[in-house]
Amino acid sequence: MRKKFFLYLFVSTLLFSDKLELHFNGNTHINSSQLYSLLDLYEPSFYEFYKPPPSIDSKTIDFVIQTLKDYYKTRGFFDAIIDFKIDKESIFLVIQENKPIVIKDISNISDLELGSAISFKVGDIFDSERFVQSKKDIKLFYANANFCNPYLEAKAWIDTENNAAYITYESSKNKKCYFKNISIKPSRDIDENRVRSVLYIQEGMEFSLGAISQSYEELYSYEGISKAIIDTDISKDEFVDVSVSIVQNEKPLRFESGVGVSSDEGAMLSLGVLDRNFLGNLKTLSLKTRVTQVKQNIKLNFDMPMANRNFTGFEVGFENEKFLGFEESKVYLNGYLKQRRDKHTFKESLIFDNINTYKSEDVELFPINQLFVLSPKIEYAYDTRDKILDPSSGYFIKSELMGSLKGSVSDATYYKFKATGGTINSLEEATLALKANYGVIKLFDGEIPTSYRFFAGGMHSNRGYGYRKLGPQNSMGDPIGFDSIFEATAEVRFKIYGDFKGVVFNDNSFLSQDSTPDFSSGYHSVGFGFRYLTPIGPIAIDVGFDTKNPTKEYAIHFHIGELF
Repeated sequence: MRKKFFLYLFVSTLLFSDKLELHFNGNTHINSSQLYSLLDLYEPSFYEFYKPPPSIDSKTIDFVIQTLKDYYKTRGFFDAIIDFKIDKESIFLVIQENKPIVIKDISNISDLELGSAISFKVGDIFDSERFVQSKKDIKLFYANANFCNPYLEAKAWIDTENNAAYITYESSKNKKCYFKNISIKPSRDIDENRVRSVLYIQEGMEFSLGAISQSYEELYSYEGISKAIIDTDISKDEFVDVSVSIVQNEKPLRFESGVGVSSDEGAMLSLGVLDRNFLGNLKTLSLKTRVTQVKQNIKLNFDMPMANRNFTGFEVGFENEKFLGFEESKVYLNGYLKQRRDKHTFKESLIFDNINTYKSEDVELFPINQLFVLSPKIEYAYDTRDKILDPSSGYFIKSELMGSLKGSVSDATYYKFKATGGTINSLEEATLALKANYGVIKLFDGEIPTSYRFFAGGMHSNRGYGYRKLGPQNSMGDPIGFDSIFEATAEVRFKIYGDFKGVVFNDNSFLSQDSTPDFSSGYHSVGFGFRYLTPIGPIAIDVGFDTKNPTKEYAIHFHIGELF
């Protein structure tokens, strides 16, 4: 129907070209943005004053009205009346929605407790699109319970005289399903064993849509794969054959460049080259450099997948960083093993740092030295967030432990532990996000680089303060750093208009010069921010104020993406 509409619109425009601005009056249950979208008309945001408003050819008005009436019927408004008025350069569609079709009864016969799979409830306005989706949701519910071929009969009776709807669902699970034959169609430089090793599907295991989704996610996590297709075929009502085919990236070499700016690091320039299928079988090799006003680095990365979603690789590079009160340069080498299991990630590393501290403004607090530190490191992460840059639900846990023993290849005996946890929960009109960080470092013998200690303040810490500017300072105003830290953040994120969102937050920091944060004296800030949604993530600006001295202690932060 939509294609016919636009063909008619196009021909009419050529013949008459009588364009009028389109406006809606009287619509309450269905907003104007939805109606413009239905007609494939772009509605400029309030700040896009330079773009023309939505308009149509006056000769198509009868067809537009019929299209809107048909749409209102699918949304449960069978008695909607739509008329129009023309006023100078505008056309106004006057909509009387009238009484909708309301669901009076829902009958559900099922051998499983379907729970939220049926989104309707008595008293809701009947919506045919939601009814079709409810049938898909029921089948999805059965599939998630390992039943690939359920019986489902769903009907909706519409009483237009009494504006009532009556819905019945009847379903049964049939036999539990199992994956049977798994066939792989590899590509030229990616063999069958490599593809099979990353799948969450195994022959003989219970049928699971989650395993298929996880397999898709895993396959697309490799940039050497440009396309992946997992086909399923049900045989004998209980067995599911699987066919997996992949298409490798025919242009594995990618050049990268970027510019940006953030309140923590200032202006940024990045350049790099990445081979996404180095010597085949999804190995990657990259050389990248990133230059900001605070930090400059260049690094070489190699990553090689192994069996059962295991990885090995290394990173070697040079980095120079400017702290408040000193500067530091280092050459580093990091060799690692990594394992991914569903949402779990484990990583074991051996890190070698050759660090040179120079340009110190306080040699007692920030000693000028060159240190060699060889540190084993273990990391664990569990992440269920639906998106990384702009999550709306899920939670995450990250932890890492590293340390060293003083000897011929290391100048210190120490350990350092960090842990982060957070949760994002969708409310009716907003999102509540909570996060907590804890860190401690303990030196037993020798010396560690000053940068190994903790510094607070900034957009990823306490937003009432500038980057690394929180806490006690020396006589020159340089932060002294800490041996332990605990920080907690609470945010409420909400929609303002269109692609604009807002946020209010509270950040709290507790610091100490020993192994336990001082919870009797903390730093607390509150603030607000704005987000503008873009394809690469929300562009964000936050303004934070110290709760005790808001007129003197405040900071402005800007970045891309939600902070967690």
